Amino acid sequence: MKIPVLKTMADGNSVLVYLDLNDVVYICVENRNLVYHTLNDRFVHLSTLSDLEEHLGGYGFELTDKTNLVNFHKIKKLDAKQGKLYFEENPSSKSKYATIAFIKQKLFKHQIQRWISQNTNTSLEFTMKDGKKSSVLGEQHNNAGF
Repeated sequence: MKIPVLKTMADGNSVLVYLDLNDVVYICVENRNLVYHTLNDRFVHLSTLSDLEEHLGGYGFELTDKTNLVNFHKIKKLDAKQGKLYFEENPSSKSKYATIAFIKQKLFKHQIQRWISQNTNTSLEFTMKDGKKSSVLGEQHNNAGF
């Protein structure tokens, strides 16, 4: 079995790698972190959302509050009043959701709108009362719940 771990490079930066547990000779705790040792290397267990955010951000994951790292490729609806991101277009009371802090809603507003539009195959345009079409950027988007 392979698990995601951090490998510290010579320059001090860490990279996300998959470690085959068959290569592990022992596991210990160092500075409150689990460390996997092979015959030639050491790898640190991914233990915090911050670690994951740093390495998974390029894959569409964003920290939406202190307890949730959300795959923006999967969100399909935002309930802005409740601070909930849903993974289906028409959620029910039994639907899975992740919470999003209100400050993060403001920070990610346009990004969330674009992801929801992309994930639901909808347009980022809407029709105004006078019949003119306008881009949703900077405006409200019905599907996003804003």
